[in-house]
Amino acid sequence: MTKKEFKELCNDQTYTGWNGQRIRINAFFFDYKSGTTADGKYFGGYKYMVSASYKSYTKAELLNMFYHWFENDIDLPVDIGLKCANSDEKRFKISLSL
Repeated sequence: MTKKEFKELCNDQTYTGWNGQRIRINAFFFDYKSGTTADGKYFGGYKYMVSASYKSYTKAELLNMFYHWFENDIDLPVDIGLKCANSDEKRFKISLSL
């Protein structure tokens, strides 16, 4: 998969808040799928999500690291949040807050 195709399949979100200082977190969600399991239960959501503070990484840097992690299995820095669903039943929706 090319980086352009990967970017088109990603959903990017920006979360903002305030705790005495401005908080802004960038997040990318990837691999949306919906359907039913073998036993008839509905599932729908994303399989992967990465997030980081805008002070640490720009959106472009975060997307670049996410792409290289996905395609080349390169380790992500420890200050990047990563969430993975290990089965279709555990896929997740985009949350309103992190």
